[in-house]
Amino acid sequence: MSRASAPTPFRDGFAALGHEPALLAAELAWRWCFGFSALVLGVVSIGLYLDSLKVSKADQFLLGTVQPQLLTEALRHIFRGSLSRFLLEQAALIFGLTLLWSFASAVGRAATLRRLVAMFSSSDEPEPTEWHFCSIFLLQLMRAMWTQIALAVGIVLFVYGSVMAGRERPLAAALSISFGVGFAALVGFYLNWYLGIAPLFCIRNGVGARDAVDQALSFSAAHSGRLFLMGMGFFLLRLVWAGTLWLVLLAPLNLAGKINDRWIALLMGMIVLVYFAGADLLNLARWGWYVSLTYEDSRPVEEVPSQTVQPPEMLPLEGLA
Repeated sequence: MSRASAPTPFRDGFAALGHEPALLAAELAWRWCFGFSALVLGVVSIGLYLDSLKVSKADQFLLGTVQPQLLTEALRHIFRGSLSRFLLEQAALIFGLTLLWSFASAVGRAATLRRLVAMFSSSDEPEPTEWHFCSIFLLQLMRAMWTQIALAVGIVLFVYGSVMAGRERPLAAALSISFGVGFAALVGFYLNWYLGIAPLFCIRNGVGARDAVDQALSFSAAHSGRLFLMGMGFFLLRLVWAGTLWLVLLAPLNLAGKINDRWIALLMGMIVLVYFAGADLLNLARWGWYVSLTYEDSRPVEEVPSQTVQPPEMLPLEGLA
């Protein structure tokens, strides 16, 4: 009995996008809405901070001299005593953006995963009806918080290592910069990976956040080799896409002096949006590959009927005499 060749999960990931183009629209909607909101909130927070600064006539005079030393003295006087207020505003902004990203990613990821799971599940399995929003929101919130913690630890260790290097303590500097920062990045990457893929099992198996993380660990252990190879494959695709769009991004600069600079900026902005759209498409195809891989063992195998080889007819013994 022989087996017919089955579709690979890598091909299934891109085939799902061709079968359901609305998936890419949903992915772009929640990602770009969050990005636009974060950009607006960041600009508004910086504008409010700068508006709160007091600039005296003496500071205006020093700024008007355009002398480096006088400019430095004026900026020191303007920003004196405002560092604590700036840090408080940025902390509130980061906290708000963390909650906003967790909410947006929970809604967007639940919507796309529900559709992908329904596409790859077999006909005898019921389509999931629950969103499991609270579990996915908790996972995304933990993922965002852990990423921020790992980043903060890495920055603190790097600054500490730089200070130790300035004090001529090479061992402490080397351990802090190389081992400390590397360990923080490694732990942050692995936890970000497990928390990031866990929402798939919330939707597919209808479990809570804790059970979803346990199933993500089991899934990663069972398919570690294929996950690594396919992750490298998607990384190379992302790298090729980024390099190609970088060359295209520089092309409008050749039109400088021939058309208005605003048109050049508009063209470059459109190219940047095309890059983000392609990156989101690759990310969504990777999610389709994950979903297809979870259903790979349960796919029916097509059987090809084997042909029975008939033995040659035996001559009667009388004919051999």
